[in-house]
Amino acid sequence: MIITTALLFFLVALIYSSAGFGGGSSYLSILSQFPYSSAFIRFTGLSCNTLVTTAGTFNFYKKGWIAWKPLLALLACSIPFCLWSSSWRLETNSYFITLGSCLLVAGLAMLFQHQSRAEENKVIRNPWWLYFVCAAIGLLSGYTGIGGGVYLSPLLHLIRWGTAKHIAATCSAFILLNSIAGLLVQFINNTIEWHTDQLWLLIAVFLGGLIGSRMSSSIFSQKTVLYITSGVIIFAATRILTTHL
Repeated sequence: MIITTALLFFLVALIYSSAGFGGGSSYLSILSQFPYSSAFIRFTGLSCNTLVTTAGTFNFYKKGWIAWKPLLALLACSIPFCLWSSSWRLETNSYFITLGSCLLVAGLAMLFQHQSRAEENKVIRNPWWLYFVCAAIGLLSGYTGIGGGVYLSPLLHLIRWGTAKHIAATCSAFILLNSIAGLLVQFINNTIEWHTDQLWLLIAVFLGGLIGSRMSSSIFSQKTVLYITSGVIIFAATRILTTHL
């Protein structure tokens, strides 16, 4: 089973990174289709989020695309809630219902993200309501293992928050720092579920992301990746909800 899962993780990382995406929601969608525990899924999701977004965030930082002032304001709202929810005790049925609902919304958000890429504004401002949204994203990130970029990115494109590069850089750093916060709490509270399966999955993600990011062109267009993966995520979410509701 772990070989199949690792192969799927490798393919997702390869395709996503070649098109400029992270793929955190897809990793959770894959894990939810196998008999893994909720603690395993949450820890693995946060770990993969951290690994996939580290290189991307560093590259964005070197090129000066991260708008630090508005990003830090958003993180100030999300990270405390991420820390809080990461310490929650997981109840299996509640976890999977929450995860299925979040994945369903994420799949729909991915479809909307492509449609919302309209005229871009170079003036970066945070509307007041975005702070409440980021607090909610932080809460879901710590509890489920979803990085949150799949929710934040469509909103930023919709309000023309900044250029496409600024939004991609912001979401990458947002996912990275929230995921690190969630992992830190789990390590401190000793609530992680770790065994060798995670190691193989992390190696698969690392290799897939490394190869994909070095490709001169995408295997698929960003539009194709969005449509295919949103369909997979919505399918996985539907299966989770029909099983646990």
